[in-house]
Amino acid sequence: MPRQIVIVLTFILLFLEWRNPLVAQNKSDVNYIAEIKIIGNKTTKGKIIIRELPFQLGDSIPRTELDKILERAKSNLLNTLLFNFVTVEVVHFDSLHISIYITVEERWYWWPIPIFDVQENNFNTWWVEKSLDRANYGMFVAKENFRGRRERIAIKFQKGYTEQIGFKYANPYINKNRTQGFSVTSMYSRNHEIIYNTTENKRAFYKSEPAYIKEEYYSQFSYEFRPKLYNIHRFLLGYRNIQVTDSLLLFNPNYLSEGKSKGQFLSLQYFLSRDKRNFKSYPTKGYFYSFRLKQDGLNLLDSDVNSFYSTVDYRKFFQLTDRLFLSHSINGKYSFTKAPYYLISGLGYGSNLVRGYELYVINGDHYGLLKSQLRYALLTNKIFNVSPIPFDEFNKIPLSIYIGMYFDAGYVDSKAMRSNNFLTNTLLYGGGFSMDFVSYYDIVFRIEYSINRMKEHGLFLHFVAPI
Repeated sequence: MPRQIVIVLTFILLFLEWRNPLVAQNKSDVNYIAEIKIIGNKTTKGKIIIRELPFQLGDSIPRTELDKILERAKSNLLNTLLFNFVTVEVVHFDSLHISIYITVEERWYWWPIPIFDVQENNFNTWWVEKSLDRANYGMFVAKENFRGRRERIAIKFQKGYTEQIGFKYANPYINKNRTQGFSVTSMYSRNHEIIYNTTENKRAFYKSEPAYIKEEYYSQFSYEFRPKLYNIHRFLLGYRNIQVTDSLLLFNPNYLSEGKSKGQFLSLQYFLSRDKRNFKSYPTKGYFYSFRLKQDGLNLLDSDVNSFYSTVDYRKFFQLTDRLFLSHSINGKYSFTKAPYYLISGLGYGSNLVRGYELYVINGDHYGLLKSQLRYALLTNKIFNVSPIPFDEFNKIPLSIYIGMYFDAGYVDSKAMRSNNFLTNTLLYGGGFSMDFVSYYDIVFRIEYSINRMKEHGLFLHFVAPI
């Protein structure tokens, strides 16, 4: 992907409008907020809810903008992922003064969840062989909304393909104005089998028992600055210590740095984002963009790792009619230095892929990805009451169903992998038809029938939003 493309995309993101203040010229055209009343927050502190509102007590709101502002307030609160349902209503005191009633239904915040997931770039590659040897199992324990302040504590115990133990604590509000936060993460993992290379756009595995081929320790500290509602600046400092067996170097001597079986390095990262989607887990209106700079290897430890890259991401969502929605996204990566195989990425991982190429990985130094989708809502937020479930956090199940069509295109530029990976340095494109199911607790289930440039086609399953 040419550097000029990354530069142009970056400037587009950085110079998009950051604020759109509402200015009322005539007092008779506005309503003044005389009261904000919050109902249903048994755990969540009221000040945490107030922080997410696009208005404050005493503000004036143009009457022509009132419905839009209230809808934005509802979206902001749902995007905290603290609530299953939110309603925002207005009560008029007189011709000028209003009270805003916010009713929330909180989620379940304790999550002792059994782990069973697959160690693949996406579910569809695992489904080809359905091998339990590449599955993980264990227990994930998390306390969401700890102390009612949107803090999060999580502990993970995992066996299977990747044996792992880890801990994370996140606190988004550490100052009085609730504009600063931080998180700390620590993780140890080890494997009997790992991916050591990519050949014919398939991942090559190396396995050895009873020895562990790879052991890794990772920790990270993140500082977050959120001066307004929708803009986030995040600075991350990470440490990684990794060791692989000498036998792995016979297959790929550049897995880490040149010919080394162990190393440790620091990473420094800056991340900027602006998020005005109506719902993060499955947006239908609004937009999102982000910019990232990351340096792996700071020449402070005994390491030859030196990987520096940037990424950009822009997504736009349009509501064309009551039930018809259009969305586009474009994202890309540009690498300024050459990375070892361990740190190389590309297309084919999670939702970062050209649909129709789910069974391939296309790694490289630079890439670009364009997605476009048209969706029609067969069912929108239909509530099903399940009375046998005794818990209020679960007995009302919302369901939305969308059908649609899509087209994706991508390109991965790679000098190192062009000789034995036929999908690098060539235009990739694919499209097809989809049916998406969306419910509470961020559940998304997608069934897609895709065909790619090579006329390969099939049915694929995904568990996150397409864009």
